[in-house]
Amino acid sequence: MKSASLIAIIPLCLSLPGHAAALERSGQNIQSFFETGNYTEFSLGQIQGNVSGENANREQLSESLGITDFSTGNLVEDSVFIQAALKLQLHPKFSAGLIFDQPFGIKVNYDYRPKSILGYEQLEAVDIHLKTQNITALAGFQPNSRWNIYAGLAQQSFEGDLSLFGQSYYFFNGYQVQLKKDYALGWLAGLSYQIPEMALRTSLTYRSKIKHKVQALENTPDNGYFENSTKIETPQSVTFDFMSPVSASNLIFGTIRWVNWKDFKIQPDGFSQVIDPYIYLVPALAEFNLVDYKADQWSAKLGIAHQVNEQWYASLETAWDSGSQNPSSTVNPADGYNSIGPGFRHNFSSKTYLSGGIYYFRFRPSKPDKNSITVTSLSTLENKEAWVYGLKIGHSF
Repeated sequence: MKSASLIAIIPLCLSLPGHAAALERSGQNIQSFFETGNYTEFSLGQIQGNVSGENANREQLSESLGITDFSTGNLVEDSVFIQAALKLQLHPKFSAGLIFDQPFGIKVNYDYRPKSILGYEQLEAVDIHLKTQNITALAGFQPNSRWNIYAGLAQQSFEGDLSLFGQSYYFFNGYQVQLKKDYALGWLAGLSYQIPEMALRTSLTYRSKIKHKVQALENTPDNGYFENSTKIETPQSVTFDFMSPVSASNLIFGTIRWVNWKDFKIQPDGFSQVIDPYIYLVPALAEFNLVDYKADQWSAKLGIAHQVNEQWYASLETAWDSGSQNPSSTVNPADGYNSIGPGFRHNFSSKTYLSGGIYYFRFRPSKPDKNSITVTSLSTLENKEAWVYGLKIGHSF
C-alpha cells in the first residue's frame, strides 16, 4: 500500500467535541479544506455526560431542613451537534470553502430537590445555555503542490440564557438574563505544508476574537428589569495540526491548540448593579463577573491510524485539555480532561466514505478556592465522565 493513500484516514474521530475548558466544543477544525479536488462532508454527534457531586452546604441543609441527600444530580445536559463543510478546487492554484460548526457552548441544568421537612421542593437551581454557530468562508492559494496559503471570514452567532435560584446564592438568588442572538464577523488566516506522496501534512491557523454586542434582558432580585447592550468577545485561538507516516499502512496525527479564554467575560449591566451595593463589604466583588475564566486553554491530541485494506481504516486517538483553573462550583464542576477513543472509516467507493468514532472523557475535578468568590460550590465531584459518539459522511466530486 502507498503511504499517500493514508492521507484520507484523518477524518475519523478527529472532530468529535466534548466539554473542554471554558465553552470550547468543536475545536474549529478546518482539515476538510485540505481535501483533494472538490469535496463535501456532514457530521452528526451526541454528547452524553455524567457529571455530579455533592452540595457544599451539608451542615446548614442538614440542621435547618433535615436533609440527608446532598447529591447535585447530573449537571450536564445531553446535547447533539452538527458540522458540515464544502471545499471547491476552482483552479489548480485556487480553492474555496465553507465550514459550519458550533465552536463554543455550554448546557448546565442543576435542579436540587432533596427530601426535607418541606417535602421535595426545589431548593437550588442553575440553568445555563450558551450557544454559538459559525459559518467560515475560506479562500486558498496553492503556488505549488506543497504549499497552501489561506485566509477567510467567519460569521458567528451568539445567544444564551442563565438563571440562578436558591438562598445559598445570597444576593444572586433570582437573577435571570436572556442574551438575544447577535451576529458578528471575525477572520482567520493560516499556512499549510504537505508532501502528498508521503501523506505528510502540517497546518497552522490563527482565528481572531469576535466582538459581539448582545441585547441582554435581565431580571434582578432587588433592582427589577433591565434591557441593555452587553459586549461579549469570543476568544482568539491558534491551532497546529500535523500528520506523518510511520510505515506504508500507518501514520500518526495530532493537534495542539491554544484558546485565549483568560480575556473572556460576560458581565451585563444589571448584574453589575446587583453587585455594587455589596462591594464595600466584600471588595473582591469588584472583580467578579457573571462568567469568566482564570486561564487560557491548552489542548493536545495524538493518534495513530491504520489502513486495514482498500475499504477499511481504523484509528485510536487520545486527548488532553488543560482546563481553565476556575474554582469548583455547580457551573464549573470539572477542570480539563483526559480522553481516548477509537475511530473507523469505510470507503463505499473511491469517492464516498462513512466514518465514525467513540470518545470516552474522564474529567478532572475543579479545586475549591476559599479566596475566590463563586456563585456556588461543590464539596466533592463523584461522577466525572462523558461519552461522545459521532458519524460523518464524506464525498468527493
